[in-house]
Amino acid sequence: MGDGRQLTASSVSPHVENKETYVPYYFALEDGYGALGVVNRTSGSGKTNYFPAGYSTDGTQISWTYDPESPFELYLMPAASLDAATSNLYALTGAPAVPPRYAFGFLASRWGWGNRSYIESVLHQFRAGEYPIDSIITDFGWFTNVSDYDFPPDGMPWYDDFGFAKATFPFPQAQLSQYHASPLHFHMGGIRKPRLGNTDLLTLAGSNGYLLPGGEMEYAEHRNLDFSKPKVRSWYSDQQQHYITDGVDFFWNDEGETDYFTFHWWNVAQLDTLRRVSADKRFFSINRAWTPGMARLGATVWTGDINPSWDDLATTPGMILNWGLGGAPYTTCDIGGFTGQTQGDLLTRWMQLGSFMPVMRVHSTKSATPHFPWLWGEPYASAMRAALNLRYQLLPYHYSLAHQLHNTGRLWIRSMAHEFPTDPTAVPLTSQYMDGQLLVAPVLSQESTKQVYLPAGKWFCFNSSETVTGPKNISGDAAITEVPVFARAGTLLPLAPVVQFTDALPGGPLELQVYSGADAGFVLTEDDGNTTAYQTDPDSVRKTSFNWHESSRTLSWAVDGASSVLSNGFDQVVVRLFSAGVPASQLSAVKPIGKAGSIQMN
Repeated sequence: MGDGRQLTASSVSPHVENKETYVPYYFALEDGYGALGVVNRTSGSGKTNYFPAGYSTDGTQISWTYDPESPFELYLMPAASLDAATSNLYALTGAPAVPPRYAFGFLASRWGWGNRSYIESVLHQFRAGEYPIDSIITDFGWFTNVSDYDFPPDGMPWYDDFGFAKATFPFPQAQLSQYHASPLHFHMGGIRKPRLGNTDLLTLAGSNGYLLPGGEMEYAEHRNLDFSKPKVRSWYSDQQQHYITDGVDFFWNDEGETDYFTFHWWNVAQLDTLRRVSADKRFFSINRAWTPGMARLGATVWTGDINPSWDDLATTPGMILNWGLGGAPYTTCDIGGFTGQTQGDLLTRWMQLGSFMPVMRVHSTKSATPHFPWLWGEPYASAMRAALNLRYQLLPYHYSLAHQLHNTGRLWIRSMAHEFPTDPTAVPLTSQYMDGQLLVAPVLSQESTKQVYLPAGKWFCFNSSETVTGPKNISGDAAITEVPVFARAGTLLPLAPVVQFTDALPGGPLELQVYSGADAGFVLTEDDGNTTAYQTDPDSVRKTSFNWHESSRTLSWAVDGASSVLSNGFDQVVVRLFSAGVPASQLSAVKPIGKAGSIQMN
């Protein structure tokens, strides 16, 4: 994860590995173009996890190297800005799909769910403690009672690669139906490995040419599937299809660095699995590595098996920024760290960062205390609940920005270099970033100190009328409940009421926060949250264009699309106005927003 502290590189050797993804993409503002190198083969020692098309630069010229036995294509994309460069990259590799709405909530994972009773006790504890959540994710224990790391090349005859474990899911269809229904409202995702462990299936796969040649992983020798072959993907979809009809919502794909493109083809197979059951349900997966173009499928990524350390927390924002620049706009991580026991303050700070990540997900190893808030006592449990509440308040904001990303290629988790390219202090920063129009500077130190740089202009402290004029550095102690977030003058921020799961939206009126001082606009985008209709049917999407007019202190809006009623759409709005020098915010009356209207503030 060494690249988590910088946004630049003088060379790249594209490859995938646990905690590492490097892609053959180059951009330099002074050159005025982006470039993506492409060859038609992969390479490596044992596993072919390298892509032989890299570059190096000395600052005056760039040199590309590639496999001489492969055709080489270099896609040049003129771009006058970093925004234009990333937009062009996503136009070339495919518009990132909008994940299903539940993916914008909170997802809780662990290794070691144990049994059905434990699973259900955790679900009820989340709901009883009012910790908002939408999904649980299960490791090995959902489909087997043992990991396959010590298996020989011919596997074990009793192992079931495509079943349910008796301890955790003795009645899978009934359990998953119960978990989806009221009062629980949980989705469920399960881990998948790109290999087989059952002896009979390995014999069949070997005789049909379904396996990679060997040498990819010591713990899975001669057991890894070759997903690049259409016949393998079709067979794999046959085996997996029942999971979709049984009620599994998505898959969490691990240890697929067997080839540079394994994760891509693996996701193609899983998308085919879903399409056999549903023509329009949104595809969603979480993967340990990625290649450009996977986002168009609906695939998201996580940063690998990171440590429960302050150093790995500190590098997380930079990893998210770098991976977004390279083609993975939806990145999450093992919040709290995976490889060992974490601490309450570290987990809390990581959860606060997670509120402003594309996907928010905790994970922990089998021997560690699970990263569930109530297990960590006070003040941490309450601080983590506050982070989750904020995550769910931000749902309409993040969901709208995701639609903007799909339509324009504009990243919504953006580096300071995107937003302030002429500010030499802002450009190299990886410890803070832009979440849409919000500047997020999470607390990343064990000493609980904040370090913030505000570029030129007037900035409001989030949810406050307190202002700071930049450029300015801010430092000092930060209480465990403090999350440094700032909004520029002239920002509109849509917030939902606190709800316990995404299907509980709208939950009340939309709160439209106005940080005054300049004209502002925001397009609230809503749809059914579950299907791909937004890609083909403009009438399935409702866009409410809000505009703040500073001179008249008036908020106006117009509505376009979605003439039909959206079950989770907002039908009321209230304005909260923050003005510099005015200690208290001003709250308007509640107004309907199904059609054009306006609110004038005093």
